[in-house]
Amino acid sequence: MLFRSESILKKIQAIPHINLTDKEIAQGIVPNPDVVNTRNIKRFSEREISENKIKPGEGVFVVKKGKFDNLDDAEKKYIKPIFEPNEVQRYKFVDDYESEIIYITKANYKNDAPNLLKHLSTYRKIMEERRENQNGRLDYFHLHWPRDEYYFEEGEKILSVRKCDRPTFIYTKKPAYVMMAFNIIRTERANLKYLTALLNSKLVAFWLRSKGKMQGNNYQIDKEPLLEIPIALTDKQHIIATLVDYILLVHQPRKEQLIKYIGDDLIIHSFDEVIDQAFYEIY
Repeated sequence: MLFRSESILKKIQAIPHINLTDKEIAQGIVPNPDVVNTRNIKRFSEREISENKIKPGEGVFVVKKGKFDNLDDAEKKYIKPIFEPNEVQRYKFVDDYESEIIYITKANYKNDAPNLLKHLSTYRKIMEERRENQNGRLDYFHLHWPRDEYYFEEGEKILSVRKCDRPTFIYTKKPAYVMMAFNIIRTERANLKYLTALLNSKLVAFWLRSKGKMQGNNYQIDKEPLLEIPIALTDKQHIIATLVDYILLVHQPRKEQLIKYIGDDLIIHSFDEVIDQAFYEIY
């Protein structure tokens, strides 16, 4: 069985292919901190906790959606939608986002968000413990590791869940900001719907189970395993991309199922099987 697996892996790798590059994959944002936790709350005196009503779970850089809806546009431009793994499934978002991130960085801040700075100043003691703050590289209102905003803003991208029981990749054109529970893929060398189908396929699941990092039965899909996946490019990419269009259509919120007498899950399962067979043929 081991010999057979090695033979299959060699066959997958032998096909003409490309690999994603380091510049085509980004890790998620590290706000530091996203919220107040039981460790960083110890930075405050009992008086400060009482006066400012500071408690564990309270948002610092990551807040509940709508908290800053009353701000003017100059400040609201720093408020971005942020997604968590429980809000996504393969190919799609299952729920609207519940949280937003204050995306203020050293590069983008124009000294025009006094209300956001007032909010962040409440938790300044936490941020001032960061090494980058202590050496003068960041101010307290800057995100710790914001990454390149190009990966999160509007435009075609693939979100990759890092820890999952099944490889989970989501295609979107919408702005989607994520933290370290995700990686983000943006490339112009492949059709991104085709690439989403490949990454969600049983073939890649087999590859990652054999070549990637596992935690028991769960996948840990870090940046390094993504860089190693052999991506076969075919002149039929648009055909598989069309199948992904159908999957995304089924996933759209509707009052009724797409085809009467056939459940949406069965339709998606059928497309999955066709996609898997297509990639077996390609490889």
